[in-house]
Amino acid sequence: MAANPSPKKKFWAAAIQWLAASTALVYALVQFFPSAPAPAVTIDGSWIQALHVGFENNWQFGRDIVFTYGPWGFLCSGYYPPTFATSMVVWAVLAIVFWWAGWRVACHFSNNMIFSWLWLVSFIGVTGISGGQAFDIRSVGWVLLLLFLHFFVEDGSITARQALLAMALGLLSLVKFTSLIESSIAVCVIAADNIFRQRRFPWSAVLFTGSVLFFWITAGQNLNLLWPFLLNSRQMTDGYAEAMQLGGSDTQDVTGCICFLLEALVLVALTGSAGWRRHGRFGIFPMIGLGAILFLTFKHGYLRDDVLHETTASLALLVASLGCLTITWPLLKQKKDWSGSANLLLFTGILFLSSLMFNGWFPEDGLLAQYVRTFSIHNILAPAKSLADTEHLREIYGQNLAVIRKQFQIPPIEGDVDIYPWNQMALFAQGLQYHPRPIIQSYSAYTPELAELNAAYLRSYRAASNILFGIDPLNGHFPSLEDGLSWPELLTRYDIKNTNGTFLLLKHVDSPREYHLTPLIETTVNFGETIRLPDVTNAPLWAEMEINKSVFGNIVSVFYKPTILRMMVSMRGGQNLYFRLVPGMARGGFLLSPVIGDKSSFVSLASTDGWRNLSGLEVTTITISAATKSGATLCYQSRIKLRLYRLDYPRQNINQTNSISIK
Repeated sequence: MAANPSPKKKFWAAAIQWLAASTALVYALVQFFPSAPAPAVTIDGSWIQALHVGFENNWQFGRDIVFTYGPWGFLCSGYYPPTFATSMVVWAVLAIVFWWAGWRVACHFSNNMIFSWLWLVSFIGVTGISGGQAFDIRSVGWVLLLLFLHFFVEDGSITARQALLAMALGLLSLVKFTSLIESSIAVCVIAADNIFRQRRFPWSAVLFTGSVLFFWITAGQNLNLLWPFLLNSRQMTDGYAEAMQLGGSDTQDVTGCICFLLEALVLVALTGSAGWRRHGRFGIFPMIGLGAILFLTFKHGYLRDDVLHETTASLALLVASLGCLTITWPLLKQKKDWSGSANLLLFTGILFLSSLMFNGWFPEDGLLAQYVRTFSIHNILAPAKSLADTEHLREIYGQNLAVIRKQFQIPPIEGDVDIYPWNQMALFAQGLQYHPRPIIQSYSAYTPELAELNAAYLRSYRAASNILFGIDPLNGHFPSLEDGLSWPELLTRYDIKNTNGTFLLLKHVDSPREYHLTPLIETTVNFGETIRLPDVTNAPLWAEMEINKSVFGNIVSVFYKPTILRMMVSMRGGQNLYFRLVPGMARGGFLLSPVIGDKSSFVSLASTDGWRNLSGLEVTTITISAATKSGATLCYQSRIKLRLYRLDYPRQNINQTNSISIK
């Protein structure tokens, strides 16, 4: 019979447990504390700052703004003085909930407090690692905590930890739409287990749904707009692959993709094995949950094919591997099971591959070095310093905006303003009144429906009084594809008032001019076929292209991504140019000829006497092909329906009435 431990041993055991738990809590608070990076003049930096401004100004998501992030999206990153206090409070509460649930899982991992502490700080460290996609890694960690708590740690009625996690996921679901999908998967799997195995009411699903509604209203959102928000977010998610993929197909990309899938499959199998031992046939539920979450992680990392997204996916997989250790390692000790050793070996391999990917993301700073740096005195004291001197953060923020103001030349503007195609930071630096179209950055208008939202906005009373207009297509897109449906509205509802500086300044007119599309040709063409365009005198040529996926293409798009399409245009000036062609954008309609690639040619397009400057930019032939060696693809139907129109609209007598010069 084992002797009872002495009071002294009990004291030291309790002290060690208290010290381990409290230091892990401090570490979680430090890691989750919102950072204060400098405002970045990048695509990501611009929309991040726009989300902060949107929360401050109570924009309505689903109507005023349609994006892959929700009303709490500003929590993902960035610094903005009016929202900083809210970010601090929210992330402090979330960190406490995360730590409380994580500590319970850590104690299930091992009875040794040192091992439990090491696991938890590793889990927190990876989920809180700095970088442009840190929220996506953290989101996976949150969902896995709820899954593993329910199925392997606290098997029974819903506990306070699970309830708080479900409510926290409701908030995080309104940060980013992919987090909503991941959270919904976990909650649905748990609800199925509640009903079919436990024969209990699915309280987690109720708490999660109630939390989404509560935080939607708390963010000042109209409840009637929740459904449009979900529908439009789904559209943006569906159109992402066609428009945003970079098409990497080299050996490194393929190898990384295959390694991720194999490692994910092994993790899912290990989880299924542990679930089967604990719950019998109902062990399939956690297996389905983890499999679906890792599949979404795979899509997130390997659709675009850039090092940032691939690194994010590998780190999320590392988080999943750490989580799975908590359910497989105890089996090694209890039943001499092999899965714990296999999981540890797999974790080592994933850690190695994640480090390689991370070094590609931050070549000057490895993964291990950055993780160790999270324990530095500077990092630990950073939140306290920020709290004690918020005015210093404001000063640095103001200095950074001053640098941006010098970088972009913008004329004086009266009234509200929107900016094309992106670069909102140029507006914020000037202190201008930002009044955005629904799809706030033009490259995100992936589909005809999304492009029409922006065009309808320009036709409505809500349209901005001023527009700063530039042309900066993403990923080699044909220039007028992005927000293509809005170009006729811009040409007829706005006058060009100033061409000096970085952007064109367009001013809304009281009496809009009318434009007309006169049908010219409706025909069907094949991939790789050269199409000669009609000779239209002194008028732009408008095109609509129906490029439909095949059955095979739809299947490929579900599990991976379709082939990239390209369009070669031959111009009257003798040039042959190659562009990315996004089927969703082309289906809605766009200006095909002349090729308008900069602000000077756009001014000529709008001007009464500008056509002579565009004659060499008129398109004579086009050829549509796939980005493959043969130029063909099984992902799309070989026949393309092409409709061409003559676009007529009243031109502006710019040089006489506005007295501006083109630079």
